[in-house]
Amino acid sequence: MRYRERAEPARPSQVTWEVEARIIALACSEPPPGYARWTIRLLTRRVIELNILESVGRETIRTTLKKRNLSLT
Repeated sequence: MRYRERAEPARPSQVTWEVEARIIALACSEPPPGYARWTIRLLTRRVIELNILESVGRETIRTTLKKRNLSLT
């Protein structure tokens, strides 16, 4: 069975090793005042506020943490 060729090449990932390291460091830091722990939504907002990425979805943050077997609990 042959695979279908793409009409366009795949987009490169937004999350480079440097961006991934910054997201992980943020997730391992103290949560913002008023919160007991980080949530995916909080991390997503903070990544955008800190200009780590211009725009990012919650799923991108979740898969980045899951890839490194990190849990927010």
